[in-house]
Amino acid sequence: MTKLTFYGGVGEIGGNKILLEDQDTRFLLDFGMSFSQNGMYFSEFHQPRKCNGLGDFYTTGLLPRLEGVYRLDYLEYDGYGIEERAVDGLLLSHAHADHAQYIHFLRCDIPLYMTPESLAILKTLEDTGSGSFNDLTSRKRTFCTRPKKRGDGFTRVKGSAASDPREINLVESGERFKVGDIEVTAFTVDHSLPGAASYLIHTSEGNVLYTGDLRFHGYRGDDTRRMVGAVADMGVDLMISEGTRIDSDEGDTEEYVRRESRKVVEDTDGLVAVNFPQRDADRLKTFQQVARDSGRKLVLGFKHAYMLEQLSQIGDYPGLDDPDLCFFADRKSWGLIGREDYPENIIEQDYRTWEREYLYMDNTVNYRDVKENQGDYLFYCNFYQLNELIDINPVPGSRFIRSLCEPFNEEMEIDEKRVTNWMELYGFGEPVQLHASGHAPGNQLAEMIETINPETLIPVHTENPQWFKNKHPNTKIVQREQTITL
Repeated sequence: MTKLTFYGGVGEIGGNKILLEDQDTRFLLDFGMSFSQNGMYFSEFHQPRKCNGLGDFYTTGLLPRLEGVYRLDYLEYDGYGIEERAVDGLLLSHAHADHAQYIHFLRCDIPLYMTPESLAILKTLEDTGSGSFNDLTSRKRTFCTRPKKRGDGFTRVKGSAASDPREINLVESGERFKVGDIEVTAFTVDHSLPGAASYLIHTSEGNVLYTGDLRFHGYRGDDTRRMVGAVADMGVDLMISEGTRIDSDEGDTEEYVRRESRKVVEDTDGLVAVNFPQRDADRLKTFQQVARDSGRKLVLGFKHAYMLEQLSQIGDYPGLDDPDLCFFADRKSWGLIGREDYPENIIEQDYRTWEREYLYMDNTVNYRDVKENQGDYLFYCNFYQLNELIDINPVPGSRFIRSLCEPFNEEMEIDEKRVTNWMELYGFGEPVQLHASGHAPGNQLAEMIETINPETLIPVHTENPQWFKNKHPNTKIVQREQTITL
């Protein structure tokens, strides 16, 4: 008997957490954060407490109470005691937070299966992030002590002594591998960050397809089309399909973003600032091309530099020495970058250890470089970098390209109002909205469902699961913590 229990991602966009059980094998499909559930209780500056272990997450419904899944340091600290491992692995569709963030809470002896690009993104998040819950590719033991090396008593375990590696298994498109006793075939698909995958799971009762998040209109749309054709040929008994944008039959393409952005840049003499999702490497490549075509250089941040170091080793992504790119050293702490009256070792102390190597690259720039040559740059500027504009002092007639999805909640609307205030402060004019979604629209999802023709269809990652009933006669709409038998 094959069973699927849905602990997240139903009736909402994101937060996917699905448990598949087949005979003696049990594994998870994603383990992400529910943005809607998190937003009911927390905000950017009011987060769950690390000091309460799993407690805040259990109480607010962010984590399901599953035995044999969670890391032992938290369980022991919370008084639950030792539990035996109860799952054989986790299939990660991609590295967005609503699919991957709660890997942090999993036992480190649960094998993880993902693409090399997903690992690169997770490593970037872990090594460059500063949150309390960002150890994803390793487990940094918490609430653990050891005897002091000198004298009596104990001290906290910290640093490398507290870090335990996770078992990470890299999968390639078309590869067939085993999780426990179940064979799985991975297919890379197009999405708004590298390494997204769908999985066809060959259970004892038939084939289960988990689409993850996907689209057809990006640079890797052919990957998604190949997945659809391959699984249709193999046959799908149960399909778990995303439905983020089912209410729309239209959508701009990555090529449209490139073409229209180029027009904006070429019509602007001053600075052009742009904001796009930080880990969307395809969008980064789009604006790299825009910069090249318009005779500018794309100025990125140090987190981009770290990510590109990882990705350029495994795929067609620009390296740090790419002639179209520069990397921006923002002012931090004392704000000494660009000053010549302090020695290098003092300036370096404004930056975290991982950032310091990027300070000395030939294509590293600071606010003075951008300020003095504004027409030479396409400047990446997200919400947290807006105050850099004070130092750059954009000239009249500068423009701002907003390459993000439209705000869909109150917090995002407040953020957007702040951006508008900054644009008005420096005379940027109305931000230019140019974006291509990471999700397929409804008409393309309907065509995908018709081509694959599964026996049963279960919608996830959507606020309108009823839409699927009009597209497939055997659509099952599930509730949170509901179990479906295949």
